[in-house]
Amino acid sequence: MQKLTVLFCLFLYITLTSSDCNKKKTTPPPVAETINYQPDGAGSEWNYTTTGTTGTGAVNTAYKLTATSRDSSTGVRAYRVFTNSSGPNEYYNKTGNDYFRISFFPGLNQSVELLHLKDNAAVGTSWQESKTVNTNVTGFGVVPITVNTTFTISEKGINYSVNGVSFTNVIKVTATIAINAFGSTVPVDPSTAITYYYANKVGMINNKVVVKVPLASIDVNTETKLGAYTIK
Repeated sequence: MQKLTVLFCLFLYITLTSSDCNKKKTTPPPVAETINYQPDGAGSEWNYTTTGTTGTGAVNTAYKLTATSRDSSTGVRAYRVFTNSSGPNEYYNKTGNDYFRISFFPGLNQSVELLHLKDNAAVGTSWQESKTVNTNVTGFGVVPITVNTTFTISEKGINYSVNGVSFTNVIKVTATIAINAFGSTVPVDPSTAITYYYANKVGMINNKVVVKVPLASIDVNTETKLGAYTIK
């Protein structure tokens, strides 16, 4: 009887474990990471500090960008309106993987619309934005000039720290400019360099601008850093 009991227990054990092993194990599909390098939920806030110099002197400005619930149409795209606590409103649009911005550029003293980021572009990818703007040219007064800006994806998926905060999944974009006026190329100082750092689900975290164009009286050397922020 004891042997029979042992055999029965052994049979039961084998049956149960075999049944368990034969069960089809399902693995839930991975959740795709949300890719958005410029959140625009109403009430989202970004506090920035810009330091450096422009042609008019030293700069040390703190300002806040706040996403509103309002949209503004340019006739081509609908832009979300962002208020700027120290200047004109800014406007942001995300169409697919392309990011557009309309913002005030102190060096040109006017707002400019630019496609400034492509989040799906591979490292090394470049694109050009050509804009005609009015600016003061020494000896000629205010004249139209054409600014050709070439954006390049320099790095992707990197870590980058700003004000002691480490951000992940950051894209670095570099930009170079070429200027034409009166049918000729306007000399741009070789030190001219512009870099942007964008963090996923946060937005722009750092921007360094060095633009020197003596003939157009443009001399900008600034850095903008993200401080406290709230994403909604």
